[in-house]
Amino acid sequence: MLSDVTRAEAAAVGDWKALVAHTGGPLVLQGPAGSGKTEFLLARFLWLVEQGVIPDRIVWTAPSEARAEAARVRLEGELRDGYSELVVGTPAELAALLLRRAGTRPELLDATLSPGDRLAMLAERIDELPLQHHDFAGNAGALLGRFIRRIDRLKAELIETEAFARWAAESEDPAELEFAEVFRAHERMLKDSGACDEGDVVRLALRLLSERPALRQPFEHVLVDDAQELDLAPARLIAALGGGHLTVAGDPLAALRRFRGAGAARLDSFVRQDTRSVQLLGSHRCPPPIMRAAWALALDGPGPGSEAEPEAPEPADGAVFFWRCANERAQAQAVAAEIERLIAREGAVPGQIAVLVPEVALQGQGVAVALEERAVPHRLIGEAAFFQRAEIRDLLAWLRLLADPGDAPAVVRALARPPIGLRSVDIARCTQIARRRKLDMVAALAAATESPQVPPEARERIRMFLKLYRAGTAQVDTVRPDLYVHRLIERIGLRRQQLFAAQADVVERLRALARFGELASAFVARAPQATPREFARSIAAVADFGLREHEEPELIQSSAVQVLGLDAAGGLEVDHVFVDWTDQARF
Repeated sequence: MLSDVTRAEAAAVGDWKALVAHTGGPLVLQGPAGSGKTEFLLARFLWLVEQGVIPDRIVWTAPSEARAEAARVRLEGELRDGYSELVVGTPAELAALLLRRAGTRPELLDATLSPGDRLAMLAERIDELPLQHHDFAGNAGALLGRFIRRIDRLKAELIETEAFARWAAESEDPAELEFAEVFRAHERMLKDSGACDEGDVVRLALRLLSERPALRQPFEHVLVDDAQELDLAPARLIAALGGGHLTVAGDPLAALRRFRGAGAARLDSFVRQDTRSVQLLGSHRCPPPIMRAAWALALDGPGPGSEAEPEAPEPADGAVFFWRCANERAQAQAVAAEIERLIAREGAVPGQIAVLVPEVALQGQGVAVALEERAVPHRLIGEAAFFQRAEIRDLLAWLRLLADPGDAPAVVRALARPPIGLRSVDIARCTQIARRRKLDMVAALAAATESPQVPPEARERIRMFLKLYRAGTAQVDTVRPDLYVHRLIERIGLRRQQLFAAQADVVERLRALARFGELASAFVARAPQATPREFARSIAAVADFGLREHEEPELIQSSAVQVLGLDAAGGLEVDHVFVDWTDQARF
């Protein structure tokens, strides 16, 4: 049964309360951003508690950690009575909880590897992979990263290695046949190390639910937000867990992390014969001009309910502006200048401003640089965001050059940044020496200390660099990687620089350095006999493709401007949005 209502209409006739108190089987709500889906789920959760359901027996799941955490904070603030533990998390976290409660292979859950960990695993054993029909294009990390993404997508759609191998054999495509072998090798390496990935956790939980239906008993209701983003395996897990007590909310046109059209199909997959399906119209979050622009982009025309009167008065600042700039740098500078004006002249809060970009690793970095020039606090969000942070790039540069003195870009960054701070004209002179004498950059710097072309102050800075380099190389093959990283951070003064820098996000910078140390510790746990040189190569491969340390947006409150890709923007509520796009980008 499908019914169309706006929240205002439902409240006026009592249908909203009736929907919240629905008891006749599964319920599916569809509607655009701001139509009240999450508020409905919150109201339903609280209503269930009022009816005597223990909060611990209600599951709330969302496709991302940020959305799940935002829901947890809201629920903790609304619940008046006590509870043992709120079951709020992503489908993967829910799957892990089910397996732990069932006592199924706890050692496997403790060894769940992230995409970045598995990219490093493939990079360390790349000689075992058949790669005759795939082009490295000068970047092995990028190729291995694409393999990891594809493997994760196949597992999320419940496609096993042998099923893919059969399809590849039928296709007779050498590249697909080769990837099938890479897929097998990936699974074999996981098994050899006694580890798994999130896809394995979800599939194992789904299999366990089918074999032991009694595992559903502790949970009486399942609430799902942003269900359009779910892949097949998580969707089936949630449907199996919820049964007839399932409430699903989603936007059929959103599907930011899936192909267009897949969101509607995913929501439809939750509809069965006894399901009530309701479509919410209008938006309470977006001003009408923004909604009309969104519908025009999504449907090439007006959307449902667009002819009706707005449910809320149109604010004076609810406008959409289009700018045309000469290039991407001009776009980034224009966005940063307007953000600076909003904060300085109109009193806008940085945390209520977001910048959407096609790729955080590309356009996002340009926006971050423009904001940093204006001392505007900001955060990069996304898979590549962690490795795009200035302090992390500085640390990576030192690790790379210590492992490979021929890595000219790493040497140049280490020279240009504190604590060395060599002028660009002096760096250019050193580069010329390296080219003329056919030396690596470190050897060229040693020669530059004797060159009359280099001024005395520059020679002193170069000697400081060489002293740090020699101290670092003396231990690069002997010390444990995590201890080496800690010493390197102190030696080049990265932590000290952050403490004395007049930056609003100094705490975030210090946390980022601490997280990098945790990455080194995780590497040691995985490869106890590895050296810092091997860690440098491994983390460099991961950084090149940005598969580790996925930064999530802060949905509840943020103290900084958030720069993120469109696929990470779901659930974000801010007062000002800038879309730094390009002519080649596709909506």
